[in-house]
Amino acid sequence: MEKVKTSIKKYWNWRSKSYGCDADKSIKIENRWESVLRELVSDAPGRQALDIGTGRGQFAFYLARLDFAVTGVDLSEKMISHARENAITHKRNIDFQTGDAEKLEFEDNTFDVVTSRNLLWTLPNPDKALNEWRRVLRPGGTLVVSDGLWMNYTWKRIHHLAFKLFKEKFQNGGLTSLRFFSSYAGIQKLLPYYEGICFDNASMLLQTARFKDIKSYDISCFGMNPYMRKRLTKKIEPDFFIAYAKV
Repeated sequence: MEKVKTSIKKYWNWRSKSYGCDADKSIKIENRWESVLRELVSDAPGRQALDIGTGRGQFAFYLARLDFAVTGVDLSEKMISHARENAITHKRNIDFQTGDAEKLEFEDNTFDVVTSRNLLWTLPNPDKALNEWRRVLRPGGTLVVSDGLWMNYTWKRIHHLAFKLFKEKFQNGGLTSLRFFSSYAGIQKLLPYYEGICFDNASMLLQTARFKDIKSYDISCFGMNPYMRKRLTKKIEPDFFIAYAKV
């Protein structure tokens, strides 16, 4: 299992230098995410928040602007380094630190809010992770999780050879895809939701972890998919979801 997490960390360390934020897509999308969090965590019993798989700290900054004392953790040291730089730039006092989502180094009942975006799909043990997230939440606390059906497909048969032969021709987005597939090719079978996860599966995981009042947030408020730039309609299954629950 250590090898799996080493591969994951290596990719996201590399990816950190080009990893964007919501504002890169549009200010409207950034404002919408912040509004969603404001609505979902407004009744938190206190003001201690944890963002897991924080990356460059996007959700952590939203929570900080909502007057939470925020801790952000990520497996990638370089993501955390960028997050700390962003905190200095934006003059936010956020505690960014490296950490394993499946083995949090916090006491029981530490946080009033726990958030995580686009992390469940890349966890070897999402069930274990959710038990941890529940453990560190205080009674009455809120969990907000967002993820999606990303349809990740890694090489079949000899496709990896073709990528290797032509990798010099990849640039920008192509290079990112190449690095992603090369990093995950050998570990995808060890990740239960490598191809993505839907709300129903996430809900079952949350129920198993003994969360209650599990609900799906209406994502039509975004008007468009914040990842794929596709307009959301009732005829098309959304690529992502937002789930929230209580302890």
